[in-house]
Amino acid sequence: MIKGLTGTIFTGMMLAALFLTGCGESDSSAKMKTIGINQYMEHPLLEQAREGMMLELNKLGINEQNGYKIIYRNAGGDQPTAVQISNQLVNQKVDMIVAIATPAAQSACKATKTIPVIYTTITDPVASGLADSENAPGGNKTGVSDRWPYDKQIALIKKLCPDAKTVGIILNPSESNSEASMKYIRPELKKNGLKWLEVPVANSSEVMGAARSLVGRCDAIYSPPDNTVVAAASTLVKVANENKIPFFAGNVSTVELGAIATYGNNYYQIGAATARLIAKVFKENVKAVGSLPVIVDSDAELVINRSAAQKQGVKIPEELLKQAKKVY
Repeated sequence: MIKGLTGTIFTGMMLAALFLTGCGESDSSAKMKTIGINQYMEHPLLEQAREGMMLELNKLGINEQNGYKIIYRNAGGDQPTAVQISNQLVNQKVDMIVAIATPAAQSACKATKTIPVIYTTITDPVASGLADSENAPGGNKTGVSDRWPYDKQIALIKKLCPDAKTVGIILNPSESNSEASMKYIRPELKKNGLKWLEVPVANSSEVMGAARSLVGRCDAIYSPPDNTVVAAASTLVKVANENKIPFFAGNVSTVELGAIATYGNNYYQIGAATARLIAKVFKENVKAVGSLPVIVDSDAELVINRSAAQKQGVKIPEELLKQAKKVY
């Protein structure tokens, strides 16, 4: 569950760049309010979060009839473009910026200190400079964190690959969320008696080469919450299957794609929680947005891809299969 907010999660069609909006009573004489979305890039987790957010906003009556519209922009994984989008939204004098993923959130918080910024899918808001603390982010910003249960995920690698000694990790060092996540991941690897080998990439096109460079150098591969790497997860699956290297991910979508297993967050749920936070700011006319605590997802589901495990040479214990929320 998500701490602090509840609600129904809707799944369904993806809603791309539209005019949806608002909450509260309809008032044709009132000035239409505008919400600008800055999404850093397209990949399954961010798309699920946005879909969950849009569907929940619609459920809450956020639509054109009620006096709100939403502008959607996507930076395509390019930080300068994310900065440009945030500046454009500020110049358009939107009433709120919703930033999806850490780079987009950082650009939004730099672009304005007055327009409310609601961010989502942030690994570590404090380490990323997006919050003074999770309880009191400060200023004009707050949002939802998708921090993964790293302790459970790394322990799962050790449980399924007890003879593993070294874990290969591909990441983009320029993504602050990646380094923030590694501050949690490294101690968990050490705690489980595992060494690790980090391979840097600058963009998604480099992931295949990085994955191939790990062949013969590691006993398993783990994908951290790195937007660049998650966007190219299919290439990791290909290398893992061809070379029988156990591949573990931290998100459900990548397990469905071909990673072996994870304890993962529900990104539709994260998106829905973001929508309820947006609605709260508008409905309650919250002025001190930074006084609203960051919401942290606290309920991870065990998912297993039995077919991937077979291809990568891992046997899944029957008791673990029974514990799984879903088995592919």
